[in-house]
Amino acid sequence: MINEDKERIDKMENQLIDMRLAVSALLETATHHQRNFDTIQRNFETMQRNFDTLVLEIRDMRSDMMQMQSDIKEIQTEIKEIQTDVRGLQTENRRILDILQNRPPEQES
Repeated sequence: MINEDKERIDKMENQLIDMRLAVSALLETATHHQRNFDTIQRNFETMQRNFDTLVLEIRDMRSDMMQMQSDIKEIQTEIKEIQTDVRGLQTENRRILDILQNRPPEQES
């Protein structure tokens, strides 16, 4: 009976050791996962900041592009005015040349 009790105690001690090893492994795994989670969280926060910065830069670029588009429209209007002025000057120059060369004025269509 003492032998049986000794075997039982040894078996219980072995089971206790196994359980402690299992708990230790679980704790180590949980710690490892927590470190990974913390790293993922930091990476996500960094990515979020980068994304927010990118969104602001895109908004700035869009605003700049809208301003440039407005400037281009103004320039196009000015070019049309200059073209009209040049056509007027060309017509006036032709009229003056016709007078200087004693030619009858050309009929405009």
